[in-house]
Amino acid sequence: MGNQIKIGIIGAGAMGLLYAANLAEKADLTIFTRREEQANALKQKGISLIDNGTTKTIHINAVVVTDTAALSKQQLLIVAVKQYSLLEILPLLQAVPVETPMLFIQNGAGHLENLPLLGEKRTILVGISEHGAGRENDTTVVWRGHGRTKYSVYQGELDVSLEDWLNSVPDFPVEQHVNYLEIIQEKLFINAVINPLTAVLGVRNGELLENPEWHKLLGLLVEEMETVLPVQNGALKVKEICRVTANNFSSMALDKKHGRKTEIDGIVLPILEKAEREGKTLPTLRTLYHIIKGLEGDSNV
Repeated sequence: MGNQIKIGIIGAGAMGLLYAANLAEKADLTIFTRREEQANALKQKGISLIDNGTTKTIHINAVVVTDTAALSKQQLLIVAVKQYSLLEILPLLQAVPVETPMLFIQNGAGHLENLPLLGEKRTILVGISEHGAGRENDTTVVWRGHGRTKYSVYQGELDVSLEDWLNSVPDFPVEQHVNYLEIIQEKLFINAVINPLTAVLGVRNGELLENPEWHKLLGLLVEEMETVLPVQNGALKVKEICRVTANNFSSMALDKKHGRKTEIDGIVLPILEKAEREGKTLPTLRTLYHIIKGLEGDSNV
């Protein structure tokens, strides 16, 4: 089975299942779930990966995330939980030996403030995923859009063998970048424009380009964002993502549609706070933020 490096993926949502399905054959891989029921289902059935209408089953080892002994045996932990679940698992991550590097793949930038709590001696990588994925049930994931994983060293030093392993899956490309803030900011910029807008309107990404009024709103959001988060060719990048993922619902639109908590605080709140510190107002973004928080029923003005 090739290089048997021990890799753990924490989180068995859409992204966790997608990464596990694509990396399982390249490593001795364990996926860590929140619920025992899901871990058992994955062990029995494996992961069903649906890609362009074809389904592939991948056998997988799964355990609950509270199994600290299993967590401690990994040579790399890929943390793929949603922003708001990070604080819940922080004590478990802190208990993992400091020699174990961790790669965080979250939307937004809210998680950056928690990373120092993992200790200054640990190697921490920060990444973003350009893939589109949707979880159908505990064991099934739909690969809605192929992209890349970009990561950067936040602190510490990455072992050469791990670096080589990360670059070893040609059909699931992983790129190392020098500046973690650059890659986080670009993804944050795109997410903060597309996610709240599609969540409030309840539409697919492509409709933001097709509907003239929504296209204007998109333009307004981009202009506001550029005042606090300068990203090269921000407007073009946002439109390109809308085009490439035209038939997809954003993760926030899906969360809203299914009555789940959204990642609005991890994606939009850091931008609104930065704007406030700089004495700038982002009226369109702030309005969308309050609408979504109000719909979730726990708005804190």
